[in-house]
Amino acid sequence: MEGIDRRARKVLPPPAGHPRFQLFDSIRAFAAISVLLVHVGIASGGFTPWYKQLFAHLDIGVPFFFLLSGFLLYRPMLASRVIDLPRQARSAYARNRFFRIFPAYWVALTVAAIVPGFYGAFTGNWWVYYGLLQQWPVYTREGACAGVGQVDCGLPPVWSLSIEILFYLVLPFFAMAMAGLYRLLKGRLWVVTELSVLAVLAVISFFIQRRLPADDAGLWLFFSPLGRAYWFGLGMGLAVISVRVQQRGSEPAAVRWIGSRANMWWILAAAIYVFTAIVILSPFPSLAAPVIPQTPYLLSYGLFGLVAALVLLPAVFGADRGGFVRKLLAHPVLVWLGLISYGIFLWHYPVMQGLVDLGALDLFPSLQFPTLAALTLAITIVPAALSFYLVERPLLAWSRRRGRARTD
Repeated sequence: MEGIDRRARKVLPPPAGHPRFQLFDSIRAFAAISVLLVHVGIASGGFTPWYKQLFAHLDIGVPFFFLLSGFLLYRPMLASRVIDLPRQARSAYARNRFFRIFPAYWVALTVAAIVPGFYGAFTGNWWVYYGLLQQWPVYTREGACAGVGQVDCGLPPVWSLSIEILFYLVLPFFAMAMAGLYRLLKGRLWVVTELSVLAVLAVISFFIQRRLPADDAGLWLFFSPLGRAYWFGLGMGLAVISVRVQQRGSEPAAVRWIGSRANMWWILAAAIYVFTAIVILSPFPSLAAPVIPQTPYLLSYGLFGLVAALVLLPAVFGADRGGFVRKLLAHPVLVWLGLISYGIFLWHYPVMQGLVDLGALDLFPSLQFPTLAALTLAITIVPAALSFYLVERPLLAWSRRRGRARTD
């Protein structure tokens, strides 16, 4: 594990002087593979009988990504203010975010436009797809993408990536606003203040999510960081508590209790997921564009965020204490899959569609889901790894070297 973590620290390091939460790598792997599985389920005929319904809501990988972003990006900003850890320059933040997302995405989008031939990238609307703007009301759909629900336009899973990009843009401004409030209160009750603001934003996000958008303004809000502020806020709230623990220099009894019960949090998370998937929801994913009644959708929005937070707890608090959950998260294979997880997220859909076009569903008609899932994952790992080693890692390393050179 130490060898892989050293490589991971070199490739995906935190800002200088800030701790790295190494168990998050494997959680990224779980999230990416979950998204892969839910798309395979759709492509292989749906989620009946009942036991396949357990796979129907693995779009829960999306809130996992949002919580991870909220935690990992906000924690350094908060720690720089509260405990005087080194501050990351805004130019370095912006550059690192750009190179983390766009180059690998552009490669995947371009290849997918050729094989299996997804529409959009080579049209007059190319700027929409390369700019991750396809879900926003800033253009008129054309050709094969003119209808609603097209699954071969651009890279369909990146709807969530568009929200992430907006989150990257607004987070520094949120951090500046909270820094101003911190100075106004002279640092008093900063934990309560942070958590209270995040709670208010979460409530607003539930209000936004209560119905499908009926106009352009509603669409912007529904798929905005504010519209998903509950998910981002859960990750940011964990960052607040983590920074407070580091500020104290020792764990409060409550945090020690949380960190010592890693297995319990995962069992509880699994129970909530199973209950939600089997009892509350219909057997079809809904987080991208909810088609289920309002109350079940809002329950899934709330409960899936809670599930993601529970899974993150052992990786945030007491990460060095061992136990089954942490041993699993520290497994070298999962850590490596976490390093290439962005590539898995980007490449699995065109790989899956290409396999369907080639007749993979006819290989074993009674085992369409496991066959397509296994083939998609196995083949996706290849371009995902190539993307990581040939595109993501070199560009991120260059971006960070440039940042260091400017501060020397």
